[in-house]
Amino acid sequence: MKLYDLENHFYERAVVEAMANRDGYPRLDRDANVVHWTEKITMPFGVLQGLLTDVGDGRLAIMDRVGVTTAVISHSQALEELDPSESTILAKKANDTMYEMTQNYPGRYLGSASLPVKDTDAACKELERCVKELGFVAWHTHSNYVDCGPNEERFLPIFEKAAELGIYVYLHPTLPVYKDLEEFEFTFAGPAAGFTIDTMVMTLKLIVSGLFDRVPDTKLVLGHFGEAIPFLLDRIDNRLNFLPNPKCKNQRKPSDYFRDNIYVTTSGNMSPAAFRCTKDVLGIDKIIFGSDYCYESIDAMTDFVKELDITEEEREMLFFRNAEKLMGI
Repeated sequence: MKLYDLENHFYERAVVEAMANRDGYPRLDRDANVVHWTEKITMPFGVLQGLLTDVGDGRLAIMDRVGVTTAVISHSQALEELDPSESTILAKKANDTMYEMTQNYPGRYLGSASLPVKDTDAACKELERCVKELGFVAWHTHSNYVDCGPNEERFLPIFEKAAELGIYVYLHPTLPVYKDLEEFEFTFAGPAAGFTIDTMVMTLKLIVSGLFDRVPDTKLVLGHFGEAIPFLLDRIDNRLNFLPNPKCKNQRKPSDYFRDNIYVTTSGNMSPAAFRCTKDVLGIDKIIFGSDYCYESIDAMTDFVKELDITEEEREMLFFRNAEKLMGI
């Protein structure tokens, strides 16, 4: 059975070099083999670097071992936070590297564009190049850009361009800009809590900002079974309806946008209970496999979905049919 992986990460070597040669954040400390995301938060990078920068046979061998037939490759955090004069050049390099992967291994890799978001015009031009010339299927972005976020009005043209081009937007977590989380360092401020909190809040901000009403063809994808929103969705609907607020510009219930515009992946969440909740609330037709490689064990992620107690038809939807529908394949 085919298996699409919608969350498979890499780093362009030129971006790693840029991170090692800068004074601000994020910054790579080669001696300590850590990435400084902020003054107080660091992430181990030694083992990850080799896995993330592998664009050849090593990554493919891992996919073959676990049965992933096609992976959507996306660039990890850093590009969007850089100055546009630097991120424009590096985004093009990253996208060109992803394109080479798709050409060197036909049918095994699909590209997801990295964009210099803080220069909206440059971002839209690069997205158009990625889709029309390189054949990419998505725009991969993050839950904040440190001093701003994708819900702001100035980024609306990028969402409009993505909808015009018929591709989806993958909203991936990054560290929240919450100073009170820093004392607990990366583990808590990042994967254990901060990532989900930041992406959940940003998704809801995109909804109440009116994004899906203004750009109704927007297709958004979230990892981790929807960043806990399925568990809370009924209450979110209820409270927004109970206390109307002119600041909330959404014209429909948040659950309506999950029905019509939003998909979720399995990435980084191996809880059967979380799967059942997501399936009950959103439906199996809105769930797609994502491994979160190499930040998660791809072996554990694939074992998890293969062992789920679902029908053969549901397994096909989770493994490849939903992905093909999303991408128009």
